[in-house]
Parts: sequence; C-alpha cells; structure tokens
Amino acid sequence: LKGPSLGALERWPAMWCRLLFLLLCGLVSLWGTTVLVQVYGGLYGLPGEAFDDERAGVRTSEDSLLANASESYLAAARALEERDYSRTISELEGCGPENGACLGLLGEMHLIGAGVSRNFSEAFRLLSAGADLGDPDAQYALGTLYANAVDETPGGDFKRQEALSVLYLYAASVSGHPGAQMAMGYRHSQGHGVPKSCSTAALNYIEVARRVADVYSAGMPQAVELVRLGVDGKDAKAMSAQEVSLFVEIAASGDAKIAAAVGKRYLLGINGFRQSYARAAHHLQMAAEKSHGGALALLGYMYCLGLGVAKSLDVAYSYFVASVAQGDALGHNGLGYIFFHGASVQKVDLKEAVAHFNASAYGGSADGMFNLASLFLTGTGVDQSFQQAAWWFTQALDQGHTPAAYSLAVMHLNGIGTVRNCRIAVDLLKRVCERGSWVSRKLQDAYDLHREGAGDSAAWLFLRLAEAGHDVAQMNLAHLLDSGVSSLLLNASAVPEPSEQARALGRIHAQRHWELSAEQGNVLAELRLGDYAYYGWGLRLRGGFSDEEDDESASGTAAAPAAAAAGTVDAADADPAAAAGDTAAAGGEAEENVADEDWEALSALSDFKLVRQEADVALALARYKRTASTRITAEWMQPFVARASFNLGYMHQFGFGVTPDRALARRYYNRCAEVDPGGVHTPVAVMLVLVSVQSYFTALPSTSSVAGIALADIRVHVLAVHIVTFGVLLMLRRIFSAARRRPR
Repeated sequence: LKGPSLGALERWPAMWCRLLFLLLCGLVSLWGTTVLVQVYGGLYGLPGEAFDDERAGVRTSEDSLLANASESYLAAARALEERDYSRTISELEGCGPENGACLGLLGEMHLIGAGVSRNFSEAFRLLSAGADLGDPDAQYALGTLYANAVDETPGGDFKRQEALSVLYLYAASVSGHPGAQMAMGYRHSQGHGVPKSCSTAALNYIEVARRVADVYSAGMPQAVELVRLGVDGKDAKAMSAQEVSLFVEIAASGDAKIAAAVGKRYLLGINGFRQSYARAAHHLQMAAEKSHGGALALLGYMYCLGLGVAKSLDVAYSYFVASVAQGDALGHNGLGYIFFHGASVQKVDLKEAVAHFNASAYGGSADGMFNLASLFLTGTGVDQSFQQAAWWFTQALDQGHTPAAYSLAVMHLNGIGTVRNCRIAVDLLKRVCERGSWVSRKLQDAYDLHREGAGDSAAWLFLRLAEAGHDVAQMNLAHLLDSGVSSLLLNASAVPEPSEQARALGRIHAQRHWELSAEQGNVLAELRLGDYAYYGWGLRLRGGFSDEEDDESASGTAAAPAAAAAGTVDAADADPAAAAGDTAAAGGEAEENVADEDWEALSALSDFKLVRQEADVALALARYKRTASTRITAEWMQPFVARASFNLGYMHQFGFGVTPDRALARRYYNRCAEVDPGGVHTPVAVMLVLVSVQSYFTALPSTSSVAGIALADIRVHVLAVHIVTFGVLLMLRRIFSAARRRPR
C-alpha cells in the first residue's frame, strides 16, 4: 500500500513543517506518558514473589475465550481434561450443529486419538468446519496444522501451506485468541510468512502482556516449572514425592528455616509442591512462631490478598510490622503497601510508604523495587523521574519480575525514561506473554500427559505453544517427533508406523521446530541441526534462487528451511524509512509502510520447494561451531556444548570437511572435558591418546627421506660393509663346522 503524496507538504514553508513536526512529537510523547499514568496510576499492589526465567507463568480460572462458550462445550472440555473421553463425546453430541467450538474440540480428539481412532483427514474436516463458523480456537488449531503439515508432491518435493496458516492465525488473533496474537507477534518479529515489522509484533503482543501483568499484580499466581525433555533430568527442579515428604517432616520437627521454605513453596506451587494455601499457612505459622522474618512477611501477604484466609489488612499490618522488626525486605514492601493504601489501624502516609518501599528495594526485594519504580513513574510521594523509574524497573527485571518487564516494555515503546527501542520492547513483551495462563495451563497439562505416556496428546499441546514462539515448547515438540515418541503429524492411513519412512517424516516435522528453537539460541536445537546436516536428515530449500545461491542455502549460509519456507521478508530491506522499525514505537508512531516489492517477494516464496537434504559436512561443521561457542548460562547446556566440541575435535582429527589439524582437535577435546566436568570423560581420554599416537607417527620422516639421508652418509656405507662381512664370516664358520663334524 502506498501512502498519500507529499507534494502538498513540500510546498509548505519550512518553518511551518518544523512546527508541525514538533507538535506531533509532543502529542506522541504526551500520549505515551498518559498511557503509562493510566496503567500505573496506583501501585500494582503486592505482585507476588519475583519469578525467574525458569518459570513458565501463571494459572488462573478465568479465560476470556470461554466467556461465550455453551454449557455443553464447557462440560465436554472439563471431561476431556479429566481424561473421561466417553463423557466428552456424550457432551459434544449435545452441541448444536452450528457450534464451532464443539466441532473444533471433536477435531482435536480425532487428531490425537482421544476416545476415538486417530483420523488426520477427519480432524482437518472438523477443524475447518469449526473455523468457518468463527471459533477462534479452531482457527488457531487449523492455522497451526497448516504451518506444520508437509505435503509430498508427485515429483518428490515437499511443501507447506504457509498462506493458509497465516490466514487462520490472523483470523483467530482478530478474535482475541491469546495464542494467535502471540503467534502473529512472533511471526512479525522474525518475518516468518509475513513482513518483518517490529511495531506490528508489539501490537500483537501488548494486549496479551497487559492481561498477564494484571493477573500478576492481583496476587500470587502459581508457577509452572519449565522442563526440557531429553536433557537427562539436569533441568528438572521438581522434587520427588519422597523428597517433599522428607522436608515436610523436617519442618514439623521445629526447624523454622525449613518450615518457612516449605510454606513458601506451597504458597507458590513450585519445586514439586502442589499449591495449597492451607498447607502454606500452616508451615508459615510454624516458622512465624519462632520469629522468622520471611515467614511473617509471607503470612502478611496472604492476609493482605486473602489467599486461603479471610482478607484483613489489619492482621496483615501486624505481621508486616513483626517482619520489619526482623529486618526482612518483603516485610518492608508489605508495610509500604499498607501505608500507601491505608487500613483501619493505619492511615495513608505516603512519606512512610516511600521510606518502606525504598528500604525494601535496597534490601533486594523485587516487589519493593517495582513499587518504588511505580512511585517514581507517577510522581506519587516523590519527585517524578522517568529515569529513576526505568532504573528500578530494570533492577526488578534482573530478578525476573513480570510486571516490571511489562513496564519497561511500554517505556521502551514510547521512549520514556529510556532509549526508544522496539526490539527490546518486543522481547520483553514476549517474555511476559509466555508467563500467562494460556501458556502455563498447556505446559502443565503437556508435562502430565507426557508422564502418563500420551505422546501424541502432549505433542499437540506443545505444538500449539511452539507456534506461538515458546522456545521450550519448540524444543520439547521437536524431541518428541525426532525420537519417534509421537507421530502426531503423520497420516497413519498413508504412512505405516513404525517404519523407516515414518521415522524419516518424523525428523522432517521435527526439523522445523529445531530450527525455530535454534533461532532463539537453544544449544540442543543447534546441535541436532548439525546432526541432521551430517547424516543427511530433513529437508533443504530448492527453487527461486540461482544454482549458486541454492547451493549456498543448502550449505547453511542462507536462510534455514523452516524460516525461508515460511517466507522471511524484512520490510526494511526495500524502504529505508521502514528500517526505523527496530527503534519505532508501537503507539504514537505510524505503522511502517510495506512496499509493493516486499509483498511481491513474499508472494514469490510460494515457488520455493523443499527437497530431502543430502549429507553436508560443511553445514554440520558450522552448526557444531556455533553450538560449541555458545556461552553457557545454565547447567543443562553443558553436555550439549561438550558434545559439539567433541564432534568438532573428531572432524578436525580425521579431516571430515576440514584439513586435518590435530592440535585444534586436541583443543576441542580439552574444551569438551572443561565445559562438562560431570560428564563421561572416557571417550575424550581415548581420543586424546589416539591424537598423541597419530601425532607421533605423523612426525616421523617418510621412508624415501630416510633412505636419501642414509645413502648420503659414509658411515652408513661402512656399517653396511661390516654387516655384510660379518654375515659372510658367520656363513663360513657354519660351513667349516659342518665339515669338521662329518665322518671321514
């Protein structure tokens, strides 16, 4: 779409143009400030314990998508969650023929084989019918399937229906489906199937992020631990039932620290402790009786928010006062909240509220940092300072505080108190969205289904999250498809399973999500893509480029098959003005104008075809190098970085794809042992010995050079004459000895 002509503006005097520009900038800044003050006009309350990046999000009972759902659909959904498939089908039969939600749910049951036989074609038909009736969940499910289903043409090529996927995802996002809004935001941020536009991505993310931040501000939502499948248990933080029982017994014996820790975990529902406000209050009360500051503060939180107890600010005030007496930072934050809002035993006192929030922030409480930043942002009780607000929001963000991430995202979008940077804002909004109830419910259900052995059902939930850009879900889905645990995307009527063909197609489906996860910095995904290139698994692009460019894409220097086949187009490539998208605000600035040639380039991607990938050692080497050079930020990454280093050492030792370099091979083997000290080191030790042996024999001179040197040395000739003479003498001695013993 082309914008209006600027000819009229060009005829205006330069002074009027400058005045108009300054006026527009002022309005934009005023609008941004107004939005922030409206959102943060008061404190967020007590936003709960700060969550780190290893937590997936919150769980709530409210879901905007279910507001207009029929009773039959809600009953069927509850029965499906309880794994009562016969009752689910019975409830669905009570739905009307025009109920799109029921048709979509029945389609999902056919897809995963829940209570009915798996039928890929019937699932598509039912989901299409539900989507045509306007059901957002069916539209999102259908868009997800179109993005991942691979059709094999008679010529042996493969193709995905990316255009239909974008169509259905867009339709669902317009209806307010959180997953579809996240998926469109993710696609626009990466340029997958749509023009790359940072501001459009922010517009898709911000509504979901705002709702998630509101939930966090209202209480202490339950967190869901992120579990990475195929990581040998190093990433699992949840305790076993026996360990939970052991800590509960220790807490009951009178250990205040253990009782406080157990109570906190019951309160938040983490580390294998199921969320239970009653048990949390019991253990926290045990610790509070022994004047444990943290337990007193958490009890104050519970009474302040009414979590499992009758809401009472007066009781909360007494607990906060006792906690502050022990010097607890959380207690200072709670007391600041009481002074800010007031209670029957304590009037509003902004000066005291600021003092307690300040003490909490400097004491290391993320909640205190966030509330102090909110005061600076709105100028409540302190001199307004956007810079101070941004600084304290950043400090809270470093501790994983979700509302702080949303606050900073809005500030970066509007350039208030910090640099205007759309890319940073989108990254923060994505993190906030991934802690929402839509994500956390599906993650928890997927983990439960996987533990129960329902691979296809777990894969379907992971697939819905993966399409929305969730990195761990992409990794888990790829693992299930790659290992053959799930055959979700295989048409059982066309491809018999288990078979080599089914396993190959499973790797093809997994490859897309390995690539998407690798784009987000996942080391296991990058390592697996190196294996795919080394053994010739998966697909590569063909078509649309020249032969030279096609070869380049196959060797890994061009776009990855998943991203390029999805249509990666950057709107800033053709229009310099659109390049400002990385620093443009979603609100207050106009959308980037996408040039016609961008749409033509996007349409031309339909000519691309995917063909089976041949073994490509150079691409494998590049993937392994990228994995080995990744900075380790978590323990689960160590074995995969070590494995990539071992593979590089092996390739350099024997010259696979590179010139043999045993010194470099030894360096890679040593790095393998360094990055994973707790790993298996026997293969590394064996290969180091082999490298030393090879180096020794390689250092020896060749036979021809040894012969030349020997012939040029007179001493060798003298030695040879002596040896010949000695041999002749030995022979003569033997002859004479034999003759002497012969009888005459």
